[in-house]
Amino acid sequence: MRETAARLLSEDAVPRACALACVGEARMRLRLEPSNGTLPAAVAHAQKLARSVRALADHYVTLGGEQ
Repeated sequence: MRETAARLLSEDAVPRACALACVGEARMRLRLEPSNGTLPAAVAHAQKLARSVRALADHYVTLGGEQ
């Protein structure tokens, strides 16, 4: 999701705040690395990234993006 779509909403809009928080969380997760380099840690890290991507996609659709 692009932040631009969220920023088009008014500053007090709840969907805007949720989408921007989700973008921030996704960026944070992208900077992190698996905790100890083991396969279980890598899988857990990938699952967290996947949840962030899913949430971004949901917000994108909610803000009027394509499905």
